Amino acid sequence: MRLAYMDEAGNTGRNCDDPNQPIHLILSLVVDEAKVVPLHEHVREVAHRYCPHDCEEYDFEFHGQDLFSGRGRFNGRSPAERVEIFDEMLKGIELAEAEVIVRGVDKVGLKRRYPNPFHPHDIALMFTIESIERVARERDCRVLLIADEAKEVEHAAIRDLANYQEMGTAWGFRTERIKRIVDTIHFVPSHTNCGIQITDCATFVASRMRKISDGIVAGGSSSEAIKRLWEERIDPFIFADEVWYPT
Repeated sequence: MRLAYMDEAGNTGRNCDDPNQPIHLILSLVVDEAKVVPLHEHVREVAHRYCPHDCEEYDFEFHGQDLFSGRGRFNGRSPAERVEIFDEMLKGIELAEAEVIVRGVDKVGLKRRYPNPFHPHDIALMFTIESIERVARERDCRVLLIADEAKEVEHAAIRDLANYQEMGTAWGFRTERIKRIVDTIHFVPSHTNCGIQITDCATFVASRMRKISDGIVAGGSSSEAIKRLWEERIDPFIFADEVWYPT
């Protein structure tokens, strides 16, 4: 059994015109069940090392946006220290021998091609489920999905997975029959789950990296830090990294 921890970036609902959020992206960390406890222990160790007092609070969590921006519990931390915390968190990917799946959709192209498109999350999720199914097939295992709670999309996501398990994915270049993803999608509050927190940090870096590559985010020291985190901590463990650009 493997667990797939899932988080998203760029969710602007059905608004496909936000120039700062052109891609709806879902990142998943697929982790063997034997590595789940070490992964969670790693995140807790990072918390105790860098946030020894705050981490005792019930709602403490590592959140990529707050960590990058120095907001919330990371207010007052220097950029260098925040990058260091990011780096330590993302070391958990290698520790857990996780496989990283990044799937997404270009919302501008989606709106241009379809007069009444599906919600971008529905499309990104379908592609994500297909990639996770392929991992499971190649590794000869079953997978349980665990996602950060997102009230806007939870009902549709659970419904869609059930449909894919019964009939296969709906459309696309190569549809998939979903046989190795078991049960449903389990949505959990991120502060209660260390796997989701490290996925959140990885998702932020992946999303930011695409914005840098597309010229939405300017270069500079922070962009160089993001590139290094991507190249050293995430990219070596990629199983799939694809964004659909409808034409």
